[in-house]
Amino acid sequence: MQEKPLKTKYSRAVLTAVLFAVFAIIFTFALSGCSGSFFVPGASYGYFIWEDKNSDIHIAWSADKKDTTFEGSIETDGIIYGYELIGFEESDRFSIDDAKSRIDFYAGLSAQDFSDKIIISVKEHSYVEFDLKINGAYDLSRINVGGFLVNPGKEVFRLQKDYFDEVKSMPFYKRHPVSGFLSKLAGDTGFTLFYLFLAGVVIIEIIRITLLRRKRKYNWYLFLCYGILAALEVVVFIVLRNR
Repeated sequence: MQEKPLKTKYSRAVLTAVLFAVFAIIFTFALSGCSGSFFVPGASYGYFIWEDKNSDIHIAWSADKKDTTFEGSIETDGIIYGYELIGFEESDRFSIDDAKSRIDFYAGLSAQDFSDKIIISVKEHSYVEFDLKINGAYDLSRINVGGFLVNPGKEVFRLQKDYFDEVKSMPFYKRHPVSGFLSKLAGDTGFTLFYLFLAGVVIIEIIRITLLRRKRKYNWYLFLCYGILAALEVVVFIVLRNR
């Protein structure tokens, strides 16, 4: 029996790895994309706000190695009894009022300085209010509150004291963008069928490369897989059309 060329084996292995990676990325994004404010300094762009295990609130911002200004205020009806500045330069500005209830800041980022952060400790409060700008303007899509792509609905927004606990306890399918994705699936038949087809093709190709390629009835099994996918598309279309 003639052994298959090493190049062919290598190509199939690479393709299999790529398909698995794509599927893993999609699955990971759906499950954990909103579970925390993960960001990559110098690559991510915007504000990232979260609470740590000590109930301290982190307000970090990052730019994609371009000259960018971040400014705003953080105010509460309680007391800001502690704070820490990380990454601030001499040209950056920070102030806290005498009542220790309001912070104002202004910070510039560049290709060499691409991330700053303020950590605050707050007590005796019911909310913390944020007024945040990038390059002198509001951009709510760049403000991530408690998780990636969890954006505020107002330019000046308040987070209640238990907000972060609610986000942590929320099932993943109720979090943005998963909740928005599921809503899109439920409300848009065309989008649902397209996504189902795309996911089906990825799964079938993984099965084809890993399980079917050495089968004697390779073509028959492949035809069966795509036939099942086509039948599933028809069933989903009928269900969505008659709901």
